[in-house]
Amino acid sequence: MEDNATLLEEARICEPGGSGQLLPLGGDWEIELNPRVRMVLYFMGLIYSFMGVSIVADLFMSAIERVTSVQRCVQIGTSKRFRTAPVWNETVATLTLMALGSSAPEIMLSLNDIVKRTFVQGKLGASTIVGSAAFNLFVIVAVCINTIPAGESRQIKQRGVYAITAFFSIFAYVWLLFICVVSSIDEIELWEGMVTFSYFPIFVTICYLADIGVLTIENLRSKLCPKRYDEEADNAPKTWLEKFKVENFREEDLDPEEKRRREEEEKKREAARMAKEREMGMNLKSGHLTRRQRILRACCRRRQDPAQLEEDVEVPLEEEEHNTYLSDPNIPLLDDDGNPLENEYGIITFSQHSVTIRAKNEVQNIPVEIVRKNGNEGKVTCTYRLEQLSAIPGFDYEEDEGEIQFRDGVQTAEISLTILPKKRGERSDRFQVVLEEPTGGAEFNPDFDGGEECQRLTIVVENEIRGGSCFTALIDAVVNLDELRQGTSLWKAQILEVIFVGGSKEEQDQAGALDWLNHLIWLPWTLIFALFTPPPAYLGGWVCFFISLMHIAWLTIIIGDLAELFGCVANVDDNITAISFVALGTSVPDLFASMTAARQDPTADASIVNVTGSNSVNVFLGIGMPWLLASFYWYMQGTTFAVTSQGMSFSVLVFTCGACVVLTVIQLRRWKFGGELGGPVDAKAYSSFLLVILWLSYIGLSVWKFENMEAPLTQDLMVLGLCIPLVAVALMIFALIRFALKVSKEYIGEEGFWGIFIAIGIVGLRFAILFIFQWQ
Repeated sequence: MEDNATLLEEARICEPGGSGQLLPLGGDWEIELNPRVRMVLYFMGLIYSFMGVSIVADLFMSAIERVTSVQRCVQIGTSKRFRTAPVWNETVATLTLMALGSSAPEIMLSLNDIVKRTFVQGKLGASTIVGSAAFNLFVIVAVCINTIPAGESRQIKQRGVYAITAFFSIFAYVWLLFICVVSSIDEIELWEGMVTFSYFPIFVTICYLADIGVLTIENLRSKLCPKRYDEEADNAPKTWLEKFKVENFREEDLDPEEKRRREEEEKKREAARMAKEREMGMNLKSGHLTRRQRILRACCRRRQDPAQLEEDVEVPLEEEEHNTYLSDPNIPLLDDDGNPLENEYGIITFSQHSVTIRAKNEVQNIPVEIVRKNGNEGKVTCTYRLEQLSAIPGFDYEEDEGEIQFRDGVQTAEISLTILPKKRGERSDRFQVVLEEPTGGAEFNPDFDGGEECQRLTIVVENEIRGGSCFTALIDAVVNLDELRQGTSLWKAQILEVIFVGGSKEEQDQAGALDWLNHLIWLPWTLIFALFTPPPAYLGGWVCFFISLMHIAWLTIIIGDLAELFGCVANVDDNITAISFVALGTSVPDLFASMTAARQDPTADASIVNVTGSNSVNVFLGIGMPWLLASFYWYMQGTTFAVTSQGMSFSVLVFTCGACVVLTVIQLRRWKFGGELGGPVDAKAYSSFLLVILWLSYIGLSVWKFENMEAPLTQDLMVLGLCIPLVAVALMIFALIRFALKVSKEYIGEEGFWGIFIAIGIVGLRFAILFIFQWQ
């Protein structure tokens, strides 16, 4: 234990004899520079490194989006039907790959901070995780609340998943307090590291079960109180007479009218069942059915009386029924009870479930029919696009998208697909035509691939051109050669795009001085990443995923060294640098991504659930994984992993208190304004300002604690309590400013008010700068 603790005290990186992993590069010459010059250089270096992180984070997220967008298209039996489903569950993808993508800089920095010191605790890793969590929960949620247009609101749709992520986002930090302060003071034992890391798969599993509907409040209640929530028990007979009638019920006791009614209902249910089996691709042969079943099936299709079909009906073969059911606009789509789906504006679907095309050595134009069934009132539209599976756009087919219109009374429409020629020996491929966004009251066929959200028609392109070399056939069986060709083309295009100002030669010719300046500032980063990061087209995005992760790894090494150099020269504790500058810089990409999601998504899940889930993942991975490795390393040495928990424990306590306030505000906003994001202008302003003040309070309290490490617990609690009235005063001042702004519109106008306000701010900033440079 003694050797473990003594390693915490080393020569600082900016002093003679001190060094980081890569910096400082200048050696003694750099150390002898003026401290203020070095402070400015290191701070600018941090800012420039954060710019690089934002670029590579975008590449990383594009790779993750490509990985998680993969669809699994499965043929149902020997029928022509397909069922398409995403390979990745949305919740699992959000809490694993998406969370890793948004939190990768913090996680990699924390891991590197432990490994580079030979599994001895540093000051940047854990503090950056906690500081990033505070910025995410306070600032990002505040910005997302305020970024919604006035009068609009966004609700969280998956309340169960949100409740779990919100609970774990607080539990994770309470757990840190427990293992650092209660369980084993200032040391992490092996079991603590293992449990902390194991919370990650537990957390993801619980969220997945909640997402698929297994872990819900209703299910838990039915398990805990089965008699109370048993539907059959609720509908069971209550009196002795009712029980006697049920137990002694006989079919003969029914009157003829009731018997006839039940028989008719049974016939309808049988007809609906047979029709649904036919539509679901059960491939029941007509010859295997009784005549009565065939008549019922024909009745269900034609909506006629069975008595009228008993003598002269001829039931077509199964394949003909299968095609007619979809392609004939006059045959309605049926629900599970055998009744037509009701929609006077129409139900849009394809005329067949799949299309098989024989590839040739020339370009083909293939028509695809779209049908509007069960109604034809008014003008309705929907959009269409092509989505790749194994077929690659530009090599197997031409990319296309557009809008399909059905005018009043029109029931069919058609689009044309361009199928490109295949080479000898090239494998067969699939792609899909996807219909989305119906308008005019129309809906989609719920029994078709894609369901009510979209319609997916699978196009199978079979290659009948035989020949080619055995080597080409073998490679194409393992790797899609068209995908490699597409990736190479995109790689070349992305390099040319970053070389030219504005992305092209035409845009560069019209670029101004500011465009050139902005281009040259970003060029070193964009050129490096464009040259050494392949586009997501390769191998479903996995190549881009791992190479982007490597870029983040070496960037975090530079950021770690620069942060330590800046803190050392400015005489600022590394913990303070971590919770403020480093945490803010590594979280800025999350800020812009969440703002975009808040504006574009119809729900608040992508904004708020991503924040609460990401904060949980930050602890379980960003702290759990390094501490697990370090505790195992020191366990093998016969001791435990030493940590300095005093300052960090207070920071975690402040964050936990603030997190409870934020979650309460979010819930109150849902009750009062109908959504967690948006709402009235004043409500947005006050909510956002409160969250930003909480973040500033967290930074101020954490800085105070790191500067007063020996302060007793009573003093810590007193300072924390003093913060409450200060937050209230800040809210009152903000309210007065807003009131003054409203009043000023009637006299000097909004521009005049803000002009005076900005002028006062500039004068105050000048006095602050003068004070800083006069300080010795």
